[in-house]
Formats: sequence, C-alpha cells, structure tokens
Amino acid sequence: MKVWIPLIALVLLVGLLLGLRQQPVAMISQESLPAVAASVSSEPVKAPVIQAPQPLPAAMQQAMTQVAAAYQVSSQYPSYSIPLGSQQTELLQPNAGAHSVRDLNTVGLPGQLSIQLSAYRYRQEEPIEADITLSGDDALFSQLSGLTLSVRDNNNAVLLMPQAQIQNNSNEQRLQTRFSSSDNWPTELNLVAELQLSDGSTLRQSAPFQVFTAVAEITGTGTPYVDDNELVIPVNIEKAAAGYYKLAASLHYADKKPLAYLQGKGRIGSSGTLELRVHGSLLYNLDGIQNLWIGNLQLRKMPEKPGPEVQWGFSRDDFYAVKNVDPSRFSPIPFQDEQTLSRLQFLQSLGSPQ
Repeated sequence: MKVWIPLIALVLLVGLLLGLRQQPVAMISQESLPAVAASVSSEPVKAPVIQAPQPLPAAMQQAMTQVAAAYQVSSQYPSYSIPLGSQQTELLQPNAGAHSVRDLNTVGLPGQLSIQLSAYRYRQEEPIEADITLSGDDALFSQLSGLTLSVRDNNNAVLLMPQAQIQNNSNEQRLQTRFSSSDNWPTELNLVAELQLSDGSTLRQSAPFQVFTAVAEITGTGTPYVDDNELVIPVNIEKAAAGYYKLAASLHYADKKPLAYLQGKGRIGSSGTLELRVHGSLLYNLDGIQNLWIGNLQLRKMPEKPGPEVQWGFSRDDFYAVKNVDPSRFSPIPFQDEQTLSRLQFLQSLGSPQ
C-alpha cells in the first residue's frame, strides 16, 4: 500500500532535517585565547545566549506534515502484523519466478522472446518448470533455424540441456520444460533460451533462479491463543539446523483473500516453534467466528556472523488452517508504544510552524 513508507527512507529524511536544523558550533581562534583567559580571571562568565532554531521552510513543513500523516496511519499496526491487499504481489508471491522478456525488434526481428519460471527458489527435490514463448510473424520464423534451452551457472558454463515439449501456432512457438537440479549445482543459476538464425548468428535470453538444500521444515501449526489484543499462531518447525530464524507468512480470510502480512523470529534447536502474531484491530470486524488461513510461508536461517549466506527452509503445505477465530475477543484499538508515539510527535513538530 502507498501509505507504507520504508523506514530507511524515513530515517534518511529525518536525519537530513536534523542536520539542517543544527546550529553551528562557535570557534575560538588562537588570538582570542588570552582575552578569554583574562575574562575568566577578572569577571564572572556569562551564560551563552542560545538562539531558538529557525523554522523549516513552508514547503518542507508541508512535506513533513504529509510524512507524519502517513506514519500515523502505518503506525496503527505493529511491523510484524500489517494489513495486506491483493495488489501487494511482492508479499503475496514472495517466491514468484522470473518473467524475462526480450523485444526482438531492437535487433531487427519482428517479435519477442519470453521466459516464465514457475518459481525463483527451488529446493533440491523440487521440479523446475518453465514456459518459453517465441512470438512474431512469418518474417521472424522464416529466419529461425532453431531454439534451444540450457541451464548455466554465473560463469556461463552449461550444466544441462533440458528437453522441452514444443507447440507451434501460426504466430507463436511455445516450449514447456520440466527438469530436476543436480546436487553439485551452485546456488545461482540461469535458464537460457537461445535462438539460432539462418544466417548463423544467435540470440540469447535468460531468467535467473536458485536451488537450495533445506535447513528446516515447517510441518504445521499449533493451537492459536489470544494474548492481550493479539492472536498468536504457533508454527511448528522440525528437522532444523540449530540457529536463529525469521519467518514470514500471509494471513487470509476463509475464501483465501489476503488479510495481513505477518512476521516472527526466534532461535530454534533441532525442532521448535516460531510465533506469528495478528494484531486485534485486523480481526475485530470479522463476520463471526470463522476459520482463517496462513500461507506463502518463507523461513530463513540467518547467518550467525557476517559472510555466510541466508539459508532457507520450506513448508510441507501451501496453507494451514487457523480455526475458530472469534472477532469478539479483539478490539479496534490501534497499536501504540512509547517509541512509536515519540516518533510521531517529533514528525508532527517538524511539520508545525514554530
């Protein structure tokens, strides 16, 4: 949603404003030191006069008023439980596969070449699926002598030439492929479609993807419970490499429409649970007691020290039921804490005339 302003941008803006409002520090030259010493010995030192900071320019005050208003809306919810809409595809489809398109008109060919991967990140046991489409008219296909696929590493070394099913239409050639990764493949890979033209030249288009060995497995959820004005959903994790984990998921209504984006974190041994918390202001207006769903679970094992990459877990199922959520147990009172309130008051003060 447009009202959610990234904290980094907010911090940078506020930091800039603070820098603008700082008063210059008085400098004492070497020549003035004797006079200063004399005044200290002969007369009482007068307290320095501190001038009030100058007000921000009107245009900047207006901008800060808008920033404060947006922050006031976003701060009604804790960062680990925020509203989620159907347009927020980056949160609803966090593992969406690359859709890579090349316009061939730029090289004198009337058409385009596209690659659509079924996901971006695959664990070793998962099949990798992709659709490759070459579209154009007779002027394109009359110059085409072949279309091949390959899996390559970041050094452009060919690791596999996957087979594909080919469908030819009047103005389109479509390839569908399905293959498995190998244990010795690196993490970072590319699926490359290569056009061979009748004049002997070639054109390539690629789409990136990753393969990983899972370090933990989400097996289900425990019994939800209410803590103050929050619904707590325990998520069960097994077969884990011990360490510190972060978990993200989407919460959905009974009909699978999105409701909230949730985040949790904690340390896990070989097994354990991570909690996802739903703020009550997102639940109090549900239409009676009903089952909800959590899905799109993303489990990451964070590195213990700088250097090692993030490692990934996976979920056995795409969705898990959160049963019998009762809206009467929650209130519409917005989330508040002292730190959030202080930030809001500070932003509002920057937008107010002095």
